[in-house]
Amino acid sequence: MALIKVVASKSFIKRSIVMRFIFLIPDFYPGVIVNRINQVLRFSRSKLLGDFVRLRMMPVDEVHGGTLNIMRHCAVARSCGADAVLATIRGKDTYGKEYGLFDLPFIRWADRRPEDVCIVPDLWTELINEVQGPTIAYLQVPIHTRNNFDYLSDRISVWTDSPYMQAICEQTYPNKTVEIVPNIVDSQLFPFIPQAEREPGVLFAFPRKGREFIAATQAHYQALGGTYWKFELINGLTIHELTEQFKRPQVFLASAEIEGCALPPQESMASGIVVIGRTAKGANFCMEHRQTAMTAETPEEAAHCLLELEDAELRNTLSLNAHEYISQFFPDRTPKLFWQQVIDGYTSSPPVAFPSSSNQSMPAVEKVA
Repeated sequence: MALIKVVASKSFIKRSIVMRFIFLIPDFYPGVIVNRINQVLRFSRSKLLGDFVRLRMMPVDEVHGGTLNIMRHCAVARSCGADAVLATIRGKDTYGKEYGLFDLPFIRWADRRPEDVCIVPDLWTELINEVQGPTIAYLQVPIHTRNNFDYLSDRISVWTDSPYMQAICEQTYPNKTVEIVPNIVDSQLFPFIPQAEREPGVLFAFPRKGREFIAATQAHYQALGGTYWKFELINGLTIHELTEQFKRPQVFLASAEIEGCALPPQESMASGIVVIGRTAKGANFCMEHRQTAMTAETPEEAAHCLLELEDAELRNTLSLNAHEYISQFFPDRTPKLFWQQVIDGYTSSPPVAFPSSSNQSMPAVEKVA
C-alpha cells in the first residue's frame, strides 16, 4: 500500500493553508492555430523547435481527459481549504465555459514561487528540474511516461492513477515510491440515469481510440444476428456537449488498446451506462467482468457480450453495480479525503505514514451468474 505523509491526530482538521498548489496544464488554442503550428514543425523537422513549442508554448486544440482530471483535482483541493491554482504558459483561462471546468484561478507558469507545490503532468516532466520547491510528477499516460527528471530527489513525488500505470512508473523510476491517487468523476456533470429511461439500443463508441475494434465488433455482432444495438460514433464534442449526449445511450464500448486516466468508462458508470469492451491492459481498473462491466478483449468477445446485454435485467444489474463502485471517486468522497491528507502532509510536522487511497478495492456487489 502506498503511503502519503500526514499527521494522524489532525488529519482532517481544516486549517489556514499558507502554501500554494500549482497545477500545470497546457494552453488551449483554436484548431486552425494548432494545425498551422504542426505544419511548421513537420516542415522544419527541427527537434529544437519542436521542444520549444511543446515546453514553452504547450498548445492544444483538444481537451483530453487527463487535463480535465487535473482541473478536478485543483477544484477539490480548493474545496478542502488549499490555495490551489491552474498554471499555463499564458496565465489566463483559454478554455472558457465551453471547454473548461469550474471557475478556477489561473496564473502564468513563470510566476510560480519557490515554496509552491507544483503538480506537473507527464508530457512536460522535463520541466520538473527547473522547479525549485516540492514537485509532484503526475503520470497518467503510458506513452508519455519518461525518465527525464531527477526523480530520486527528496523534493519530488510521483503520482499515477491505476495499478497498470503504477507498474510502468516503477519500471521507469526504479527505487522510487509511486502512489496511486484517485481519478475524479464529476457526478454533477454525469448524473445517474436508469437504463429504462435511456434510448433503447443506443451504443456509444469513441472512434479516436480503436476505430478498427469498433467496426469489427459491429460486424461480428451483426453476423451473429444481433439487431438491437445501434452504434453511434462520438467525436469532437466539448465536455459539456458530451454530458448532454451521455443522457442517451444504454451501452458504452471501450475500444482503446492503451488508455491514460480512462475517464470515459468511469463517467459512463456514473451516468448509468453499461460499459463493455477492452480493459486497456488494466488501465480500465473499474471494469470487473459481470460485476461492473462486460470485459471483452477481442471484437468476437465483444459481439457475444452485446448479445447478452440485450437482456434488460442484466443491464440494470450491471449499471447499478458500476454506479455503486464508481461513486467512491465522486469529488466529495475519496478525492476529498485524499486531498485533506495531502494538504496535511505538506503543512504538518513531524509527518507520519498514513495509508493513501491506493487500494481501489471492489465494494460488495451482486455478481451475475
